[in-house]
Amino acid sequence: MRSCAAVFWAFFLLCVAGPACREARADDLKPRVIVFVHGLHGDHETWRAANGAYWPDLIKTDPRFQRSDVVVAEYPTPSSHGRLSTDQLARILYDGLKQKRVWEHREIVFIAHSLGGLLTEEMLLSHPEDAVHVPFIVAYATPHQGSFVASLAKIYDGDPLLTDLRDSNDNSFLMDLELKWRSTPAVTRIHRFCAYETLDTAAGEGIGKYLRARTRVVSYYSATYGCDVDTPPQKIVADHIGIVKPADRNADAYTFFAKLYRSHPIIDTVETVRDNRIANLTVDCNKTNSADDLQVPIVLDPALHEQLVSVEAEFVDTEKIKDIAPPEVRKIDPVGIAHIAYSFKGQGHGLMLGCPTGKTTLLVHFKIRGEVPLTE
Repeated sequence: MRSCAAVFWAFFLLCVAGPACREARADDLKPRVIVFVHGLHGDHETWRAANGAYWPDLIKTDPRFQRSDVVVAEYPTPSSHGRLSTDQLARILYDGLKQKRVWEHREIVFIAHSLGGLLTEEMLLSHPEDAVHVPFIVAYATPHQGSFVASLAKIYDGDPLLTDLRDSNDNSFLMDLELKWRSTPAVTRIHRFCAYETLDTAAGEGIGKYLRARTRVVSYYSATYGCDVDTPPQKIVADHIGIVKPADRNADAYTFFAKLYRSHPIIDTVETVRDNRIANLTVDCNKTNSADDLQVPIVLDPALHEQLVSVEAEFVDTEKIKDIAPPEVRKIDPVGIAHIAYSFKGQGHGLMLGCPTGKTTLLVHFKIRGEVPLTE
């Protein structure tokens, strides 16, 4: 009995601390994850409103997002004299999300505030294999063209992030980031949606501590540069700090994301098999019926991004033929055409039936991969 107990506890400890446990939990992830990425000098409290409402919690309890996990990312940006570059922080952000199993989800979407939007883009550019699972990013007051406040703050603080965020015509970081984004196939398909602040930020609030008066931290043009032109940027009646603190689910910041989420549903990749029958292939009793390139089509639905994965063919309903070899699929056209070679002979003269006509049916199985939106 003691040996059985020892085996049980050894397995239990292995499951708690080792790969066996991780494998057992492999199916507990939802299809999509929503990742919150804070901005400069932010942390996990970036998303909490004055009334105590916490944006990530509002989403977790909202049935409209029932198929999504929620992860709040953090990375170190001290309130003064930081020493980490954007590239270093992007690596820290990626590793932190990896620990939280973000990249194991089928789809990843981002809600990013200010600097968080730039770090998200930098991170995805460095990991194109993961970027392909990101359908969209929603950036709130992200300074794609820099910020006057960062330029001012650079006078008082040597934080390298402030150099990357300044609104200068020679800001090589921002220019290179946008150039790489527009020229990298893995990310150009990712939608970038933007919201902008409409109120000035007072001194003493976050990055506002560098100010001598109230001012706009990120301008409209900087916040909306490079974003999708088919979706108008969202105006949020808030300052740079309050733009990501919705007090309830009716707040503009919340409804903007909810609308984008609904218009970009989770996509489930499914594989199906559809058949095409070429019936009544006939042959005289003592002759051969053959083809080197019989083209058999199947209809693909472009709305579901259907792709032809593989094709198999067989003869069925065979009568009075012989020397049948399995039909050979020689080529598959992406547009949905299988090129098939086949050959069979009639069974010849019979003692009683004379010279009967043989017949068969060519049955072609098309394996098709498509994308089906999931409803929530």
